[in-house]
Amino acid sequence: MPYRFEFDVEHKILLILPEGEIGERDVATFNDEIRRHVRELNPSGAIIDCSAVTSFNPSGEALRQAAMPPAPFPAETPRFIVAPTDYLFGMSRMYQLAANRPREMLKVVRTMQEALAGLGVQNPQFTHLP
Repeated sequence: MPYRFEFDVEHKILLILPEGEIGERDVATFNDEIRRHVRELNPSGAIIDCSAVTSFNPSGEALRQAAMPPAPFPAETPRFIVAPTDYLFGMSRMYQLAANRPREMLKVVRTMQEALAGLGVQNPQFTHLP
């Protein structure tokens, strides 16, 4: 799965942008890369924008397994998954429910505008991270 990371320094928001085809192996390793950026940047919020995902093939079991380890973010960090299609929205909700972390602040929304509003941010300035 190709993906890239961007960061808004002013609001300390980590933006994660998966693109193209996502398979089971991608889901299994995705959180490790997120953890690295969280350790380096200590973001106050995060958005995973799945708008550029063209194919999502992991099984429900693969999503449940990916949801089992501790989250890559501290529990108090608000984060959003932007899932514009019905299928991605449903799979994202499955992940959210499987994670079952009561005080975590993970929400699934349809648009980037909803995610930014949930973080209370207008006009973020994201820059690409290496």
